[in-house]
Amino acid sequence: MKRAPRKKVLLVDDSRIVRERLAALISELPGVVLIGEASNVSEGVKKIRQLRPHIVVLDISMPGGNGIQVLEAVRKRGRAPHIIMLTNFAHEAYRERCLELGAEYFFDKSAEFENAVETIKELSRSRPLPPLVRT
Repeated sequence: MKRAPRKKVLLVDDSRIVRERLAALISELPGVVLIGEASNVSEGVKKIRQLRPHIVVLDISMPGGNGIQVLEAVRKRGRAPHIIMLTNFAHEAYRERCLELGAEYFFDKSAEFENAVETIKELSRSRPLPPLVRT
């Protein structure tokens, strides 16, 4: 019996504590593999392009800019991964802007942290996702 490929996840958040917590929770999910982490905007864009994750968990507030800039850069390059915004900046204007730019999910770190993990779990059960297309 052929095993389904695991969904590749990349974490982009400047908080080491948040990345460690997410990594621990993700490691318990079947069908998911954490392929990397980034702590700033330029590193996030670079790793998304290099590692071609299926799912990216992205913060808004980061050194070197913000997660919205990462989202814009990734979406300009064609087929992009599923984007889960996980932020302390859960204001409606940010939510609307992120969803407008193609993020599929937007969660408040302080109140909806577990929702991000549940979303990754659900996405891992979905049909196989194509890798990010390089352009």
